Amino acid sequence: MSLTDSAPQTSGKTTSLTPKQRYWVLIGISLASFMTPFGASMLNLSLPEIGLTFDVSTHALGWVSTAYLFSSVLFLVPVARISDLIGRKKIFLIGMCITTCSTALQLFSMNFEVFIFLRVVDGIAMACIFGTSLPILSSVYPASRRGAIFGINVAVIYIGSSLGPVVGGIMTQTFGWRSLFLLLLPLAAAATLLVYRALKIDFIEGKGEPFDMKGALLYMITILFILLGLINLPETRAFISLALGLVMLPVFIYYTKRQAYPIMQIRLFFQNKHFSRSNFAAFLNYAGTYAIVFFLSLYLQRILHLSAGNAGLILLAQPLLQAIFSPYVGKLSDRMDSRYLSTFGMVLLAIGLLCLSTLSAESEIWHLIVYQIIIGVGFAFFASPNTSAIMGCVSRRDYSSASASLSVMRQSGMVLSMAIAMCVISVFLGSTEMIQAETVPLFLYSMKMTFYSGIVLCLAGAVLSYLRGPAIRKE
Repeated sequence: MSLTDSAPQTSGKTTSLTPKQRYWVLIGISLASFMTPFGASMLNLSLPEIGLTFDVSTHALGWVSTAYLFSSVLFLVPVARISDLIGRKKIFLIGMCITTCSTALQLFSMNFEVFIFLRVVDGIAMACIFGTSLPILSSVYPASRRGAIFGINVAVIYIGSSLGPVVGGIMTQTFGWRSLFLLLLPLAAAATLLVYRALKIDFIEGKGEPFDMKGALLYMITILFILLGLINLPETRAFISLALGLVMLPVFIYYTKRQAYPIMQIRLFFQNKHFSRSNFAAFLNYAGTYAIVFFLSLYLQRILHLSAGNAGLILLAQPLLQAIFSPYVGKLSDRMDSRYLSTFGMVLLAIGLLCLSTLSAESEIWHLIVYQIIIGVGFAFFASPNTSAIMGCVSRRDYSSASASLSVMRQSGMVLSMAIAMCVISVFLGSTEMIQAETVPLFLYSMKMTFYSGIVLCLAGAVLSYLRGPAIRKE
């Protein structure tokens, strides 16, 4: 029987996979989910060496992560729709094959332009992987176990984030930055093989339906203008780009709502308050918190004068706590209303940000570690219950749109968080290169103002999490 013929029907039952096959699918997808933050955080620590290798400026190095981020967000929605038409397993495996090839090629990049192009390709691969991972897990496991499964998935993402800087620093210092890609290749190969062998069925919810090319282009142009606007704030061109994106957004929504087979199920935002409020809560979560690591890295190295290695070890506290608590909180969300868990998580994050805003040049390291523990536990209580809420309140047919929406919200929130941080720094300090002994108070004030804005965003997210109403679970 072909993969196309074996697509499951939407029913109250899960697929015919055995428990062992479901287990190996979870392992394979978790490996793929681990790779992305692990590789990104490793590479960020190696940017100075990459700059020396290719002889490029610090500004140009910003494109190493920006190119990856942009391409992933631009392709998430179109790729998710394509997966509905030809199969989620196919798109996941295509993404894994692409990332395996691009990882191998980045190892041998001879110039910076080729390296950046391959980062763009990596972003497309990430869209394929993250646009299908949650829909596959949602289809493979019953609603009664999804919280626990999503908790495991979230945990491995956090573990990747926490191990990346440590492993990246050691590998870069010992073998050079190109050695990082040698670590990623076996992970990619293993994840591809596990999902290919264990997932004996594909999920094709829109077989025979057309692909809305106009809608895809309209989405990509709209998002591109918005992202370019956010990332370049507070420059004049940024406001122009942001204005164009915000003008095109209602046009995209109007066009999409009128399509029989839209590129994205926009109707979910208007007809399902549980879905829309959970998604916007995720956006506010990342918008309020993503810049934390950016500021703390500078604070530890420029203000407290710690080495990069020691700073990385101290910053492990937050993601490690997230990784430890996420599986347990995810399992708990299967037994109680997830809105209480995610609301509590957002409140904890606001408290953690308030604590971080009190840091000074004389603060003790243990204070920072305690504050990070609060932040880490807050993330754990929010992330997996909120993900479970989003995927649980839609039908099987809408899994891809729901997953793509969540990923877009997450990535856009990250961009907004960094835009807020850079705007505040630009206004009060000028740039991060100007952190000198005499400008330390200005940096601390910039950090405090950014954390204050994060508190407001997290509290708004807490309100949205609570107001979404009782949990909904659909098979």
